[in-house]
Amino acid sequence: MMLISTLIPSLLKSNRLLMITTVGLVAGWSLSASSSLQEDAAGSPSAQLEAKTYEIDPVHSGVLFKIQHLGLSWCWGRFLSFEGSLAYGSDPASCSVQMAIDPSSLDTGSAGRDRHVKGADFLNVAQFPDAGFRSTKVSAGKDGELKIVGMFNLHGVEKEVEIVSKILGQGDRGERFGERIGFEGSFRFNRRDFGITTYPDSAVGDEVEVIIAIEGMLK
Repeated sequence: MMLISTLIPSLLKSNRLLMITTVGLVAGWSLSASSSLQEDAAGSPSAQLEAKTYEIDPVHSGVLFKIQHLGLSWCWGRFLSFEGSLAYGSDPASCSVQMAIDPSSLDTGSAGRDRHVKGADFLNVAQFPDAGFRSTKVSAGKDGELKIVGMFNLHGVEKEVEIVSKILGQGDRGERFGERIGFEGSFRFNRRDFGITTYPDSAVGDEVEVIIAIEGMLK
């Protein structure tokens, strides 16, 4: 009996010491693993390739277009009101572009022509007040270009187009402007595919080229 009563406190003390040591080891491993995971996440390829999102600065951006007139020259125009964003990372798959364009903001430099193009013969902005683009896939092109495939919406019709584009520059431009990015791209479409069928192509060309020049501000 004396031997048992002497051993029990000793065993209990050993067990407590074992439990404390075990808890300490588990806690230490957990903290070490958590710290390691955080370091891995910060330095992993996926973290480095993560895209940054930029909001379009309309003051320093433009959406222009050109179409042939009488088969002789280009008639140029632009849209004054638009908004959107672009996401850019070193992995093209992480990149995207989306824009909303107000077709009633069209400006060709002639008030009379603007009224005509906004009317039923062409854009019919009263019936179709929305236009825009949203990317569905971005991949690397040649010489640093990006191929942006997406849906272009105009005149109540949405069709797939491909924008050939390039990042012109990226970086912090100080306290006033912050981090920014410069982007330029263009695509072509046939106006008849979008239901704009008035006038033969001898008067107004069928193919329209759109040029998108964006300066984006980091969100």
